[in-house]
Amino acid sequence: MKKVGKYITLSLLLLLGLCCVGILYLFFVPNSSLFNITYIGKASKHVSKQYSINSVNKINLNSRKFDVNVLSTDETDVYIEVFSNPFGFVLTKNRDLNISSTLTNNILTFDISEPHGAAIINDSYINLYIPTIKEIDLSLSNYKAKTTINSSDLVIKNLSYSTHNGDLHFERGEVKQAINLNLEKSTFSISNSVKTNSNDLNISLTTGKLNASNCEFGDVTIIANERGVINLGNCENLVENVGFAGGRINIDRVSHINIKTSDSNISINEVTNGAIIELTKSGNISINNLTGVSAISTSSGNISLGTTNSSLTVSSDTGNISITNAKLKIAAKTNYGNINIKFADDADSFINNSNARTLTATLKKGKLTVSGIENIKVTITDSAKVDVNMQNVLGENLIDGKNGNIKVVVNKDSQYILKTLSSNGNVRVNLTQTTEYYGYTTREERTTNVNCTTSTNS
Repeated sequence: MKKVGKYITLSLLLLLGLCCVGILYLFFVPNSSLFNITYIGKASKHVSKQYSINSVNKINLNSRKFDVNVLSTDETDVYIEVFSNPFGFVLTKNRDLNISSTLTNNILTFDISEPHGAAIINDSYINLYIPTIKEIDLSLSNYKAKTTINSSDLVIKNLSYSTHNGDLHFERGEVKQAINLNLEKSTFSISNSVKTNSNDLNISLTTGKLNASNCEFGDVTIIANERGVINLGNCENLVENVGFAGGRINIDRVSHINIKTSDSNISINEVTNGAIIELTKSGNISINNLTGVSAISTSSGNISLGTTNSSLTVSSDTGNISITNAKLKIAAKTNYGNINIKFADDADSFINNSNARTLTATLKKGKLTVSGIENIKVTITDSAKVDVNMQNVLGENLIDGKNGNIKVVVNKDSQYILKTLSSNGNVRVNLTQTTEYYGYTTREERTTNVNCTTSTNS
């Protein structure tokens, strides 16, 4: 056994030595190849054919890993410069740089085949020169290239970018119309020096990121998002209808949002014209200011809302629901989460608006806590708890419990008819308006007129 081990060791050392000899041979003998492998390490510069901008409406640039710089020029021709300086070992068929260009139906396409393999890109890059005298469509596609657009006088009509893992930094320039992004794992950043024009945005990504917090968009459509991050400034409408999605969406201000997907964390500062959000799995939803009739639901995530200026339907199976400044009607439902709602101090009264300060809630377990309310209807299907602090009692109110505890605190000046009944649990009514100083505790149905002889409030 020792001899076998010795032979194996010697064989491995011999193979290693042969590999070293082969590497040295490829390195020191220019243009040599061994087993269809060659070494590259020579810098070169290449310039493409030039095309008059007057005959071009759209430019396509397809490359791999070389950095791409989109530059403006005062000339009248479109062209590219390629500075190739990679080094390393590649297959012989992948050793050369090839540039092809075609102009068909006013569409100019540059296809760049770069040397690639076990090689380092080094200081290799591509410069695309676009004249400023005409607005054009621009489409960039690469595998893993750092791309930069940094020309203040460059005006792009429609911009498309597709990559696997290549970041694009849009530093200066202007986009007139649509932006189409297929980012996969990359980051697309738009600085506040870029001029946008309420552009429509279509975006698809896996684990990538969009940084556009200072931009104003029109209609935004999320085509796919596995675990990516989307940061937006203002937009008119946002739509996502994807069976499976995740990641995060952060928006400063949106007019209307319509999302139906499985799992995302959504954070919005302001919604001005309603939100329809349905998450079928986990995912947290946070909105600071919500206006417009809305419906928001999540399966196991939390829903956190600040000021709600319009009627709202909200539900979560196992997550918690929190509304800190409600004004109009809320319909809330949860099975295993908690609901916490506070109606705003400046909210209208139910007397003036039958949709103001009113809540309809359904709970299985968990707890409902609500304050500043004037009209309430609650149904408990299991052992949920209820803690209500009523600013006034107006209209017909009903709390139908099952196994949980119910606590109601009422403004002492309210005028209403109180009915209590319990088939099994304890009842305690302690009102200063009752003849019994310590209230009453009967489980039997009992009706008490509070501050009135008759009333439509109950």
